[in-house]
Amino acid sequence: MSSSLQAFLMLFLAGAALRLSGLLGKPHADRLGMIVFSVTLPATILVSLDPVVFAQTAWKVPVAAWLLSSLLVLSAWPLARFLTLPRPTQGAFLLAVGCINSVYFAYPVALATFGNEGLAQAILFDLGQTTLTLTGFYALALWHGTAAPSARSSLLRMLSAPPFWALTVALALKAGGFHLPSWLHTILTPVHLATTPLASLVLGLSISFAALRRTWTLACLGVAVRMLGGLSLGWLAAWLLNLTGLERAVVILIAGMPSAVTAVIFASETGLDEDLVASIVALSICLGVALLPWLPQLAATLPG
Repeated sequence: MSSSLQAFLMLFLAGAALRLSGLLGKPHADRLGMIVFSVTLPATILVSLDPVVFAQTAWKVPVAAWLLSSLLVLSAWPLARFLTLPRPTQGAFLLAVGCINSVYFAYPVALATFGNEGLAQAILFDLGQTTLTLTGFYALALWHGTAAPSARSSLLRMLSAPPFWALTVALALKAGGFHLPSWLHTILTPVHLATTPLASLVLGLSISFAALRRTWTLACLGVAVRMLGGLSLGWLAAWLLNLTGLERAVVILIAGMPSAVTAVIFASETGLDEDLVASIVALSICLGVALLPWLPQLAATLPG
């Protein structure tokens, strides 16, 4: 396992230990996550995309994210209906299965495994994933939930998100053939380098052991669908879009990543079964961390 992945693992375990001991809790994870979301992640997007020259097939990566996530939710829907779960629990199951943990897990793993080129592809993947999450998956949560924030407030939140603007600026610069000024690149680089360690701590602090004990059986099923089902559909999406090389490797690797912390936020806002979502997120993150030592070997087999 690379030194980057070792550091990721150690910081995750430190965060989980702090959460389990009661020294730090969900409020601390929320505040630290806000720093990542609003400050370090935009810097990561700008710095990582700036030197990358995208191939003409780059559009396939966000399309692959949209395709596999949609297929995953459509595949899980009959299962949720078969289990005759209450409507908020059905929505929670589908949401947790469909949302992929890009920022706090896929970004650090892609960077540690493939370098800056891999991180750039992960950001492109997240472009498709985030677009679907903020539209289709959020609508799915509203439809199953018992609470309904206004559409206007949801749209304003998306449009005011710093990562959204960072991605917009980065893609506009790429389209115009421009680069970040050297002075700005120098300022943003140390901020960008803080994303991975802070994201590792956020993941550890986000683990809810109490919720996991209450929903263990259904959470295990959700994790199997999210990670094993996602990995299988990642291979399918890569094959359908004829992806090769690094694009193919990143799509398949991220397809099997844990569930996103964003799903917990959506569940809380819309009145879904928050305990189930938190359990699937926590258990999938623990499984993903346990698999870290084998990711480099898996990644080596993926380009084709």
